[in-house]
Amino acid sequence: MKEEIKEKIVEQISKEIPEVEKIKDRIKIEIPKEDKFGDIALNVAFLLAKPLKKKPVEIAGQIKEILEKMEDFSKVEVAGAGFINLFLSRSYYASVLKRILEEKDRYGAAKELNRGRINVEFVSANPTGPLHLGHGRGAVVGNVQSNLYQYIGYKVEREFYINDAGNQIKKLGESVYARFRQIEDPTYPFPEDGYHGEYIKEIAEHLHRYEREKLLSMVDEKQAIDFCAEFAKELLLERIKNDLKEFGVEFDIWFSEKKLYTSGKVDEAIQFLREKGLIYEKDGAVWVKTTMYGDDKDRVIIKSDGTYTYFAGDIAYHYDKFKRGYDFIVNVWGADHHGYFPRLRAAVMAFGVPEDWIRVIFIQLVKLFRNGQEVKMSKRSGSFVTLKELIEEVGKDAVIYFFLTKDSNTHLNFDIDLALKKSSENPVYYVQYAHARICSVFRETKERTGFDPEQDFTADIQLLKEETERVLMKYLSFIPDLIADAAEKQQPHKLTQITYQLASEFHYYYNNFKFITPDDENLMKARLYLLKAIREALRTLFRLMGITPVERM
Repeated sequence: MKEEIKEKIVEQISKEIPEVEKIKDRIKIEIPKEDKFGDIALNVAFLLAKPLKKKPVEIAGQIKEILEKMEDFSKVEVAGAGFINLFLSRSYYASVLKRILEEKDRYGAAKELNRGRINVEFVSANPTGPLHLGHGRGAVVGNVQSNLYQYIGYKVEREFYINDAGNQIKKLGESVYARFRQIEDPTYPFPEDGYHGEYIKEIAEHLHRYEREKLLSMVDEKQAIDFCAEFAKELLLERIKNDLKEFGVEFDIWFSEKKLYTSGKVDEAIQFLREKGLIYEKDGAVWVKTTMYGDDKDRVIIKSDGTYTYFAGDIAYHYDKFKRGYDFIVNVWGADHHGYFPRLRAAVMAFGVPEDWIRVIFIQLVKLFRNGQEVKMSKRSGSFVTLKELIEEVGKDAVIYFFLTKDSNTHLNFDIDLALKKSSENPVYYVQYAHARICSVFRETKERTGFDPEQDFTADIQLLKEETERVLMKYLSFIPDLIADAAEKQQPHKLTQITYQLASEFHYYYNNFKFITPDDENLMKARLYLLKAIREALRTLFRLMGITPVERM
């Protein structure tokens, strides 16, 4: 909205001061922290001082007279040495409310996905067990950030990298096979670093019931372990897909690590770097010159025994993304990858892309609390709360909202007791209650007066004279800017702050004013019109987060 206001201001000023066109890209629209300094502030007078060879305060006075002609502003003031403070008018707010009701739950979103095509890769959990809370937080952050990018006009492809190659899959096979054998021979050894948990036993029991003869007939134990690994991987991956879908998270691309190697993509990426002169051999190993792009040392991609390093696979995977032609890519990673990012960025820059082509959002750990005590979790021992279990206990909406209450790069304490509370102490209940309250007002209005606020209607916004109404309309005006800022800065957690602030302003309004006033139908319609806009703005925020707009509570 700030950009739209800026365009209108520049157009108006240029009629009398054409020089403004040359400096318009440097004009900033700021939202003052205190209302007494206006709804927006302009620095344009300072930018015009040099080309006009006048003092900023003189230019500001001239611009003040120009902008006072615009119906969008109720008052224009010159402050300090030349700042211009603008107060938005009721007619401007009327246009905002009208726009909200026209755009509905896509309020402020880009009309077209024409800013570029990007890839967001997230969750990417090893298919060796159920999704845990860290995966869940990554799923929420990745999905909501993808929604934010779409909001500002990007075409987004969501991607899940399936870690279905390497030692962890071998370990999965060994764990399942051991549990399978233990059904008939309890003394059969379980791998020291194997995967524990009831889900391993469940898979083994299934295999014992339906594949016993096949497994026992395999002379080579390695063949049996490979069979268990593949079966378990596919079963667990299917569960992961289902859990994510129920969580409201779906992917456009499921990329297999195993196929990355079998398809020859790793060799292709290395050859590409070799042709650029970035590959060399030393001490029997093959190295890539990542120091040329800011890394602290070159990295090995093929070990002296001829096997690829993990880094080689990562380079190949990102080379594949590079060939797909994305404008930029985003990886949502666990916080333990902080030190890994510089070397990968250096390798990716070798493809010829700018430094910010690859971007990373880091996810810190989630700690679960019940009755004031931390719920201790250990994935290795199998004693951990799964994402599915948490959703079943507190609900999808609470899990999403709580995962978004803090910056993803900070630790999060998830209070189960708070998430279950049906009161204003619970933030997700508080914001959903705002939406439900508005729906309740509309139902009651129809019952008491016969007027249906759900239908299309017009209203005189000039009648909304209360200060809290002005504050609400001002906040509604700048919600698209706040959302866009969260998108650009990769801060999806800001959505909970925006939503909570809007809900808070509404609850104050609800508790202090009447909306159903049959004796003053025009005022009633004006207030219901505002409520309708607030509801649609809430729905916009809920849609971006993936939260249900509850109508009754």
